[in-house]
Amino acid sequence: MRGVGSRALWVVVCASVWIACGPAPTADPRRCTPAPGTTGSPATIEEAVALANGLPFPVTAECFVEALDRPLGLEATKSRLSLQKAEGERSPRVFLWSADSLVISIVLDGPARDLVEFGQFVGAQRTVKGELEFPLVAPVSMATALARVRNPEHPRITRCFVCHEREEDEPSAPGGRSSLALRPRTSSLVELASLRVEHERCDRAAEAARCRWLDAIFGHGPVERRPFDPTLGVM
Repeated sequence: MRGVGSRALWVVVCASVWIACGPAPTADPRRCTPAPGTTGSPATIEEAVALANGLPFPVTAECFVEALDRPLGLEATKSRLSLQKAEGERSPRVFLWSADSLVISIVLDGPARDLVEFGQFVGAQRTVKGELEFPLVAPVSMATALARVRNPEHPRITRCFVCHEREEDEPSAPGGRSSLALRPRTSSLVELASLRVEHERCDRAAEAARCRWLDAIFGHGPVERRPFDPTLGVM
């Protein structure tokens, strides 16, 4: 009986040790993570602004992208036909999707590298546009993001009006204007595999800022190709 009791005690002790000392949850490797009450999968410009405001100040554009949930959808273009121009195939304009209704665009290099643009779908073919300039040193509002895309010479319209047709006030986003959504031309697309290679071989001593962008995209979980709806017009 003593042997049976000893064995039972051994099982209980081992079970207790497993419960107390079993595999710990995997730590989140990101420095920039969504604050309580915000989401890493923003579906609206308002939620994207809240995500940015909840990150540690000063908030960089790379920190904002790092905080997005994975898997992250991505499409990239080398086209320069935009106010947010690509710098070429190795430093394209990158469209990111963390939710179906919001596309976030960035560029890895050049004068627009600290700008993050937003296109919030308000229908199958229309988006409200917004933009934030980083780094943020204090909280901003959704009104700030909407105002930044206004045409300074003609405040009634946005700068997006140059490429995106049928612009009009958007009742669902007070202060915002919606227009036709566009997709990159197929001939301008940069393969996801190619961009991964750029990340792997990025020279952090020679191009530290560009490498930080690539790390923010690829260094924190799965990234998958996410093409635009093929029925959208092309830019």
